[in-house]
Amino acid sequence: MALSRAKPEQLPKDAVMISEDQALKYQWKIITAWDKLGEVWSLRYAPGILSAMAAATGAYINNHYRTKLRLGSHGRLSSYMPIVVVPAIFTMLTHKFFIQRPILLDPLGECPICRQVRSAAFQASLGIVYPTILAPFAAFMFATRCYTYRLPSITESPKEVFMLWRQFTRPIVPSLATIIAFQAFLAMYLTYKQEKQNFSVMLRMKEIEYQLEQDHMPQRIDF
Repeated sequence: MALSRAKPEQLPKDAVMISEDQALKYQWKIITAWDKLGEVWSLRYAPGILSAMAAATGAYINNHYRTKLRLGSHGRLSSYMPIVVVPAIFTMLTHKFFIQRPILLDPLGECPICRQVRSAAFQASLGIVYPTILAPFAAFMFATRCYTYRLPSITESPKEVFMLWRQFTRPIVPSLATIIAFQAFLAMYLTYKQEKQNFSVMLRMKEIEYQLEQDHMPQRIDF
């Protein structure tokens, strides 16, 4: 049975009202059981793809600064957790709750392009901007603590620290620009595919529901 939103006065007498959590659970039940993966792949895998891209970007940026400051194995796990793992997790959760959930529950409730742009903004912020800001701070902190690189004092010579950061960052600026453009485009594309495939699933469910009504077959929903 296909789900639909309606005001109370617009509901038919035999309508079954369910909560948003129940509706989401029902939608996921349909998506995971769909027989053709090619018709629902973005709904299943888009959050994971975006999360993996954020993790890869965080690892690339973190390794760059760690190499420049000769950190070796010093503080590797401590820097990877906030710069690689955390952005990956938050990228996945943000896309699921603020992009994919509205697509599944209220596909017509918002302009599709607005949703795609928001998805790109989340991806760029969490997957690129956040690790780009945090990675040099973490690397400078560990370099100072482990004496792997002679750094000027941040309190006494902030300008020298800034110039050093600029020197280290300049070589990867073109790469970062390419990465941010690619990830923003990828987020918009995957969101577009989710919207399109969700509509296709909805239309197919409507067709099945209509056929069941024509054949006078009983309908049942299990939650």
